[in-house]
Amino acid sequence: MVNRLLNKFGKSQNKVILAQLAIKLQEIRVNNPVLVLYGSPTEGNWKGITHATVGLYPSNSVEIPQWYSNSVLNDSETIQLCSQIKTLKFEKVIISGFAPYFFSWIELLHKELTIEALYHGTISEFHDPAQQNFIEQLISFGKTKKISRFGFVKEGLAEVFTKLYDFDCYHQPLNPPIIPEGLKKIELDKTKIHVGVFGADTFNKNLHNQVIHSLMIENVIVHVLDKSVFQYLAMDERIVEHGKNLPREQFLAILGSMDINLYMSFNESWGLVAKESEALGVKTIHSNNIDYINTIRLKLKK
Repeated sequence: MVNRLLNKFGKSQNKVILAQLAIKLQEIRVNNPVLVLYGSPTEGNWKGITHATVGLYPSNSVEIPQWYSNSVLNDSETIQLCSQIKTLKFEKVIISGFAPYFFSWIELLHKELTIEALYHGTISEFHDPAQQNFIEQLISFGKTKKISRFGFVKEGLAEVFTKLYDFDCYHQPLNPPIIPEGLKKIELDKTKIHVGVFGADTFNKNLHNQVIHSLMIENVIVHVLDKSVFQYLAMDERIVEHGKNLPREQFLAILGSMDINLYMSFNESWGLVAKESEALGVKTIHSNNIDYINTIRLKLKK
């Protein structure tokens, strides 16, 4: 896998990447003893974690290049970066996400600085064998103190891991989304009703239910990131594709152009797309498992 990735990105490009990362690390260390690492998005994958991480840590987060969940950097390059992190004497590294290759980073770093993990998933994802292996390793690193503290975006998970394993855990809700000024809405046919169903094509996102039932309403045009997965419906003229790897500002402009957005997923760690939609002034029909709704309720009680 590593060889294929190196062929894809090129060794010369990796040298440039390493140089850029080295500069970024130095800049962060001038003002901050805490470093946050996260993997880069590929198409729609990891994009939510990217936005969430940068929103939480705008001045001290560093994007590590990856292809889906595989590191673009080889072992030697990883060792170089970890050596620089230790040389710069960061006090703590937070791994946000995170892809399994970061376990090797932790092995290289944990003896000289504090490691914290920020998990963005939910228990319902543990049905996947790959996710089970990841969680098993996460628990192992917690028991051996290679990871000193665990943060969880999903409310309730901190209590689970504290109760079961006596780990030092905390709940980390996401910050309100930052909406760029001057977003321009896209041009749409005003004689139609425009419904946004923006999510990755995974089981928990429940896209097919939402798209099919939207199409049951006359005069509705459904907007999605990737319409190729809906070709079986033979409704090409009523489904609009916008692309899976959009720049954030472009995605927000599309999201804010809808008449209504749907986000009725089976499970969510937070529900960032729904919150962004409402911040843009577009109502969202969503499931009741979205964490930010509970945060609003708690604030109202106060």
